[in-house]
Amino acid sequence: MAGRRASVSPAQPWRVATLCALSRTSARRRAARRRPRGQGEPFMDEVVCIVGGGIAGLGAAHFARLQGLTPIVLEESGSLGGRAGAVCHNGEWFETGGKNFASDWTLFNGILRGFHSQTFDRQHPNFHIVIRDRLHAFDKKATLTNGLNMIRSVGLRGVLRFNGLLKRAARERDELTYFGDAIRRHELRYDPRPVNAHVPAILAEGPLRMFTIIMGAAEPDEFSFATLLLLLSSFGKGSHHSLPETTAVLFKHLAQGTDVRTGHRVTRIAVDNGRVTGVEGRCGGTPFHIPTGRVVVATPLHRVPVFLELGAAAAHAVASIPYHPLALINADYDEDVFTPEMNSIMFDPGSPLGHCSANRMHKRHSVRFTLSGRRARPLLTLDDDRLLSIAQDAFRRIHPIRGRLRYAHVQRHLGGLCAYGFHYSESRRRLLSVLDGTRGLAFAGDYLFGHNMEGCLQSAMAAVRHLTGEIGSYHRLHAYPESACGHDAAMRTLLAVPS
Repeated sequence: MAGRRASVSPAQPWRVATLCALSRTSARRRAARRRPRGQGEPFMDEVVCIVGGGIAGLGAAHFARLQGLTPIVLEESGSLGGRAGAVCHNGEWFETGGKNFASDWTLFNGILRGFHSQTFDRQHPNFHIVIRDRLHAFDKKATLTNGLNMIRSVGLRGVLRFNGLLKRAARERDELTYFGDAIRRHELRYDPRPVNAHVPAILAEGPLRMFTIIMGAAEPDEFSFATLLLLLSSFGKGSHHSLPETTAVLFKHLAQGTDVRTGHRVTRIAVDNGRVTGVEGRCGGTPFHIPTGRVVVATPLHRVPVFLELGAAAAHAVASIPYHPLALINADYDEDVFTPEMNSIMFDPGSPLGHCSANRMHKRHSVRFTLSGRRARPLLTLDDDRLLSIAQDAFRRIHPIRGRLRYAHVQRHLGGLCAYGFHYSESRRRLLSVLDGTRGLAFAGDYLFGHNMEGCLQSAMAAVRHLTGEIGSYHRLHAYPESACGHDAAMRTLLAVPS
């Protein structure tokens, strides 16, 4: 039973010792917070204010707690999760953004080991792509049938070029990162010419558009070819899954033990003589001020200049990293829409739909419509009913919907997904230079280590380690601390919290 504490019997002395140790640690921390400070010491040095309650912000809170710090999460909206959040309808949860994760994600899976049974939903093994008004099937495995389907879809030249790109990206898998020399070399060679300038048009409009749309809500002519190679390097790596209870269970776990304040809009991060001194904002009509010497900014990048003064170079870097808006509609029908052979469709540039898939392999009646790309952007501010109608009409052009609609939820992400832009690594360097001149400040978000949940968690770990004095935390990938896995498991046993 969740939240029920196990009784401690005399036959279990290790439990008594562990509980006493945890109690002493908590007492020491409380005493340290009450201890008077000297005049020159920073305000509330154990407190870390985290601006943003998405996966990066909640991840930063989790990692801060592991470091013995006290996180306060300030989220402007009324809910947590950001672009990877979830909503509940009649007791059933639906993700309103990212939901899939890979078996090789070190931080994401490290967190799951602390509270989850490790029983996951499998991601669909195939995908379909609309290429010039025709639906083509592809399997994620390299089979002869898949090769023949590719040839029929994009031609022999397109297949050879696509396979060449995948092989090249696989060879450079260990080198290609968001912070390494390999991405800079590719940027110098290919930028600012976009993806469609380097490959046949049918390849850009089909298989490669799948990456630019899903990863950045961008068209191939808006996306850096160097960044595409970086995305391709992870294609086919590890197995992909989703949480049966949706991402809501992850955010609930990450928020445990944290002071989370929704409805808090930050208007200013105060900096004095090159050091963070506090956070200011409003909750409804009431202003607030939190004195602190440590702040993690975990909002989408384009929000940062709203509350943090940046120099000219950093402001230029922010402007050079684009975000493209999208909307995600969860629609539930009383009959299956997808089939065992078809669980996902990637649409063509002429459609307002970018991508559409079954919510889960065993929920083919539950559909996720994603409106993204150039054709969708002017439509995103239409009312919910109109947007749903547009999505269904576009889908029916390719595949029928026979069932009756039972429920629909429209979630607009007008702030958009990060598309990185051209010469991204130089923009990243300029942004991080802000941290060199501002003590107590750290950044976390999709623009640092990648758009997916693991990338956001990597940025969150880098931010916390930067604040605790680690040099170069933004220039390497991080593993989940094994000591943290043991601590999470021990606490789950002590408190009798089910997996």
